[in-house]
Amino acid sequence: MIILNIKRLDIRHTIVCLPFFVVLLLCSCSNNNIVKDIEQLMDQQITLSSDWNTIWKGKDVVLNGFIEAPIKMMVWYDSLVCGACEVNKMHRWYNIVDYADSLSQWFSIIFLFSPTKESMSRLSMSLKAEKFDYPIFIDQNASFAKQNSKIPKNQNLHSFLLDKDNKVVLIGNPLNNPSLWRLYKRNIQNMIDHHD
Repeated sequence: MIILNIKRLDIRHTIVCLPFFVVLLLCSCSNNNIVKDIEQLMDQQITLSSDWNTIWKGKDVVLNGFIEAPIKMMVWYDSLVCGACEVNKMHRWYNIVDYADSLSQWFSIIFLFSPTKESMSRLSMSLKAEKFDYPIFIDQNASFAKQNSKIPKNQNLHSFLLDKDNKVVLIGNPLNNPSLWRLYKRNIQNMIDHHD
């Protein structure tokens, strides 16, 4: 009888722990996928286009040489993102934009939206109403995704730092992560110091 109770206890204990192990396994698989995605993206050369539309302070503009800066941070909002929603939150970037402005000959931020055709007019209206004081690029033809097919679908990996050859050197959105932003600044300064 005692042995039977121990066996029942073991079975109940196993049943209670089973969901924990399933969650642990899923998290582990998810982390493995993120690690693979990061490894795949690191050191990839990113293709940028000069045919993107540009809106600055709510107006259509033509910029020459902006995407040719030696160091760039790419912030890509793909077609799955609510572009108009993100535009309404662009003010959160002003501290990082101020930093970019202070290093404008070396460093620029490329905010790129790749909206669906259905969401294009809403995005455009939001950009014109918001009048964000930094260039925002619009990829109406989804050429960025086509030309850079190795970029993972995981939107957490759609912000990255590019060197002078447009190779990915750092991945992650520094907006709400002060430690990551410090790492971005160290990398940017290092690239400036060793620029040939």
